[in-house]
Amino acid sequence: MSYICKDRTAETNEIARPATESGEGGFTLLETTIALVLMMIVALGSASLFSFSVYNNSGASDRSASLAIAQQALEAIRGARFSSTVTDPVLAAGTVPQNGIIRDGRTFNLTRVVDDDPTTAAVDVIPTTTLKGITITVTGQSTVAGWASGAGGTVTLITRRAMTDQ
Repeated sequence: MSYICKDRTAETNEIARPATESGEGGFTLLETTIALVLMMIVALGSASLFSFSVYNNSGASDRSASLAIAQQALEAIRGARFSSTVTDPVLAAGTVPQNGIIRDGRTFNLTRVVDDDPTTAAVDVIPTTTLKGITITVTGQSTVAGWASGAGGTVTLITRRAMTDQ
């Protein structure tokens, strides 16, 4: 690179500047276009990652709310009396659906199954049982299809309850 030097005089206070040669005038239109295309590809990649994370966080929120609803239902059953003299109605054998539970602005369905003989596949009603199998299933009613809805968004808690004479 060559420099053009001008003498400093009292009238002009100029300093040495680089001389412009052919081809050193700045970015060409092609270079600018390529740079913009590369930046657009990076921006679109970031936008798709943002969309993916919002979708997955929404699914995690649904599963968390489903788990909280299932735990609350299970705690209500744990507090029920089950002895040789008294059995609370919540522990009566059978399947009880509960639809339209709203939590965090979303709707969920709960199904409670109490089985008097948890060793068999069917739901049995045996009044003299001393052991009950309890299954709580909560399903979110999501409008978006994907891994967070359907079977993936379902929370199931399974437990056993033995008779106590207290």
